[in-house]
Amino acid sequence: MFVINDKKLSLQVLIMTLILVGMIIITQLTVVWMTETYKKNMVVHDTEIAGYLLNQGMDAHQIAMAFTDDKSDNETQMGAVLLKNVGYRESMNTGLVPSVKHFYRKFALVNLFFSSGFSIFLLIVFSFFASQREKQYRDAGGKIQRFMDGDIAIRLEDSNDDSLSMFFAKVNIMATALTAHLEKEKNNRLFLKTTISDIFHQLKTPLTALQMYNEIILDEKIDNPVVESFSQKSQRELLRMENLIQNLLKLAKLDAGTIDLEKSRHQLREFLEKCQACFITRAAFENKKIKLDCDNLISLCCDEIWLGEAVQNIVKNALDHTKATDQIEISGRENSLLIEIIIKDNGLGIDPADIHHIFERFYRSCYSKDREGIGIGLALSKAIIEKHGGTITVQSELGEGTTFHLIFPKLTNL
Repeated sequence: MFVINDKKLSLQVLIMTLILVGMIIITQLTVVWMTETYKKNMVVHDTEIAGYLLNQGMDAHQIAMAFTDDKSDNETQMGAVLLKNVGYRESMNTGLVPSVKHFYRKFALVNLFFSSGFSIFLLIVFSFFASQREKQYRDAGGKIQRFMDGDIAIRLEDSNDDSLSMFFAKVNIMATALTAHLEKEKNNRLFLKTTISDIFHQLKTPLTALQMYNEIILDEKIDNPVVESFSQKSQRELLRMENLIQNLLKLAKLDAGTIDLEKSRHQLREFLEKCQACFITRAAFENKKIKLDCDNLISLCCDEIWLGEAVQNIVKNALDHTKATDQIEISGRENSLLIEIIIKDNGLGIDPADIHHIFERFYRSCYSKDREGIGIGLALSKAIIEKHGGTITVQSELGEGTTFHLIFPKLTNL
């Protein structure tokens, strides 16, 4: 047996059932009324005919027998033929029979009144329950939107016994679990941020000491070529180690979500000129050119320090993979939908087997001539660009050069 546990739905079904039962009772009473009315009309009609026949001189007993005796089939056919000759038949217009016409008009209006009233009442009852349920849906939708906007303490109304409240209770359980997960994730990120900072400071102290010791050795001028050579190599490795630790710290902070970008609007050309200036000395020393092409009117909303880190990593990568007399082009473009930074070189290019892996952390191609890179610069650049709401793509042909496209939809500038 089907049982409805929803009290509101049960009430709705009960009210609908009572309305239908009431309609059935009213219909039956209407049928009884119509029958009685039809009987009265028929008696009046027969009385009129009897009076007419009596007035015409027919025997009263014969007239009474005509209305009360059973009729044979032959008599019925004879009567039908007689009346048919004067147009009195089943197919004649109802309006030609006054009693039938009156009966039709009366009960057509009665039927229209009751059917319309029943339909309107049923519609009102249904609309009432539907509006109540719709209000619950709207309230629930508004609360869910507020939860998604950050009000994680809000919950849906689940104190009733209807099925919708039971569903809301399940949603509340899910929201509670999600809130607990978010809180745990927040604490994990805070712990990770603290741990990363502690590790960085723990590494920075001995690293600084090693750099100081190495500088003392270099300043001693002991006239030992071997010691001087190894001291210089140590210095380079210490600087490389410091750069690695700094990049790993930045990447870990991005992963942990503890970086809050301080965005502001910057002229793109001025921003790219600052990035270019960081490599002018190195490019001149290596006999390479860095060319800049960007309209003065283009502006980009970004965190200058972090996005500068991303662009500089890509330019550095281009310098690492070009030879003397090669050229690196940095350009800025704008259209109605996006702003694009393009960094192009005519250097060694990327092997097809590597192009899909260059943004992976610590990935090093077996064809790479860069023996000092650790494969983290491009991964860091990608993370920073995506943090800005942008994307980075690369096009390259081996021996023909490489082009990086940094694309920022203008929606991110709002």
